[in-house]
Amino acid sequence: MKILFKIALTFTLFITITSCQTTTPNPILENQFSTTDDTLHIITKTVKGSGLFELGAGTIIPLDTSETFANRVVYPKQVAQLKRYALQVDFQDPSSDYVEIMKGVQNDKAIVIVDANNNQDFTDDFIWRYKPIDWSKTADLITCHYTINNYGEKVRDSSWLLIGDSHGSFLLGKREYITANIQLDQNKYEIGIVDPWNPLSFTYSDRTEMALLSRQGIKRDSLSKSDLISLGEALPLNGQYYRFERISKLGDSVTLVKDPSFASRIGTQKGMIAPDFKVITMSGDTLTHAKLQDKPIVIANSCGCGGDQDSTQAYYDMEEALGNSIHILHVDSNIENTAVGIHIDSQNSFNKDFYTIYRKVYCSRLCYVIGTDKRILEKFTITDWKSILPKIQQAKTN
Repeated sequence: MKILFKIALTFTLFITITSCQTTTPNPILENQFSTTDDTLHIITKTVKGSGLFELGAGTIIPLDTSETFANRVVYPKQVAQLKRYALQVDFQDPSSDYVEIMKGVQNDKAIVIVDANNNQDFTDDFIWRYKPIDWSKTADLITCHYTINNYGEKVRDSSWLLIGDSHGSFLLGKREYITANIQLDQNKYEIGIVDPWNPLSFTYSDRTEMALLSRQGIKRDSLSKSDLISLGEALPLNGQYYRFERISKLGDSVTLVKDPSFASRIGTQKGMIAPDFKVITMSGDTLTHAKLQDKPIVIANSCGCGGDQDSTQAYYDMEEALGNSIHILHVDSNIENTAVGIHIDSQNSFNKDFYTIYRKVYCSRLCYVIGTDKRILEKFTITDWKSILPKIQQAKTN
């Protein structure tokens, strides 16, 4: 009888343990994928500062406090010459929340105050000295909180602001980027995402850029322009390419999709086939890619239209040093000296398609190198040409 009882007890325990093992699902580990997966849905986190990325700032114009604002606030005490600015959190949402900012003078010193906790009360916020903007990685950043609409759900979120003066202009820029650690089979990567074109917005746009920050624990110490990929371009992982397909509005998730057709893709990412172009130069000549295919081509954007003399001078230095061995197309508006080189007016309506592909923004310093095989060989900032172009020439010679 005792033997039968032991057998029954053992059988019961076996059934219980087996039942637990078969009914409890295995946990899905975050951001772990297989190369058999065509789509990678990646969860991200927000990081303070700019990391290896370059982030800019936008100009804001604070208004007199007698102007009409969406919110009523408690103004700071003992601050003279008070001006106010309401920074809209989401430009695409008419009902968006605001981050309120004050500028004034206290004890004969220019100051700035941010309603950091978003309670519409400036009497409990830190007072910062308003001084020339600090572009360094160690600049003081101001934390701010706000409510934002995340696909119909109001959520509490926060970010960091860089504020300062630049030649009399009030500059402000968001200072955050996004990272994610992912594992693809046995290989580990860290990716970084940033939205450099929207320094005043707290949402992520279709101009977001991505870069590989580390591979198997080995971190990069810098990023070049060709390391950055835009939406629609592809990231190399495990010997395959994964297209940057989507980013959520708040940047808390991104989607990569396997892209086996990268080698035949047309685009401006390094390694892609360069798009054809047809432009009219400021000398009245019509140029196409086919006419220039005998030598490598550099499409050199400068920003002399914005008073940047360095980027303009870089073009002329490049033309003098390498103009005999490379076709260099200088792109800008309001170009004054056209006696030397090939110049393209970025504002000429005939060049609209070229502008959309190879300039994209009114003020650009980005250069593209197109090889004789019609592929994008490199992208770089025009003032860095001395460290980029000689290496490309040498590689082609060897």
